[in-house]
Amino acid sequence: MRDLWLKTGCFITGHNYAIVKNSSEASAKAVKKYLSAILIIATLWGFIGFAFTKRYLHGSTLVAAIGAIIMIIIIIQIERQIILSVGKNKLAFAFRVLIGIVMAIIGSVILDQIMFKEDVEKHKIELVQIKVNEILPIKTRELTMQINQLDSAIKAKEAERALILADYNKNPMISAPTVTGKYEKDSTSGKMVEIGREITTSSIQNPKAELIVQLDAQLKAFQEQKTKKENEKLNMQQVLEDDLNSKVGFLDELTILFSSVLLSSGIALTIWILLFFFFLSIELFVLVNKYGDTVNDYDKTIIHQMAVRIQMLENMQEKQGMLK
Repeated sequence: MRDLWLKTGCFITGHNYAIVKNSSEASAKAVKKYLSAILIIATLWGFIGFAFTKRYLHGSTLVAAIGAIIMIIIIIQIERQIILSVGKNKLAFAFRVLIGIVMAIIGSVILDQIMFKEDVEKHKIELVQIKVNEILPIKTRELTMQINQLDSAIKAKEAERALILADYNKNPMISAPTVTGKYEKDSTSGKMVEIGREITTSSIQNPKAELIVQLDAQLKAFQEQKTKKENEKLNMQQVLEDDLNSKVGFLDELTILFSSVLLSSGIALTIWILLFFFFLSIELFVLVNKYGDTVNDYDKTIIHQMAVRIQMLENMQEKQGMLK
């Protein structure tokens, strides 16, 4: 079990297990210490990545789990930059502090949005109502205009239908002339030539009956559109509220969090400040441990191996120079 924990620590932190295994207990403890610190940070950011993906990116549970894993991998890679550094680089130290501050702000804000979710929702309802009151008159005017246009089209079609129907009722049948030509063969040319025409008349149904059917279909379509628009107008407020509530915006909730919750409540602001320093302390945990530790035999082994390798390469270059 001890070797498994040590192997896990070497895998996560990037240490060479073979070298750590042959080093002193102090090196093994250092690996375990870094592993514990990384697990604390990675677990916290895994939870944040899961919650952020599920709530604001609208991902499924599987997608949210993948988001959490990606966040954990990023955190491990960031911490490795410090753990695997040899010596004390002030520039890297300052850069890591800057990253820690930024991540602490982001982490505390996201965690606050989760903690103060109910308070944010209350203020969000007020904000949604304000937006609905702004949008509703515009949408209502648009629908009213469309309904009036449909009314005008219906009245025009009804008037046209009334005229055609009156004409049809007056003349349901009409006379249709049929012209038939009479031909005979020309004795000179041998071709058939027309010698006269015979006109006959027959009664047929007034073709305007088909126009009435077409107008009825058009009127039905207009009436259905009008009914649909009227229903939309009646339910417009509820539709707008549902639409705005269904779209959870990170920036909207962030604005509500700061303007309506944190800055209006001393207790909430105090909690956010405490969370910020908590995140900042965790973010800098590995960094402080690394720069507070003295060089152990593992580090000296790495430095020695590097020095031996450099010396070997220099000797090879010298021999190659002598051969030339």
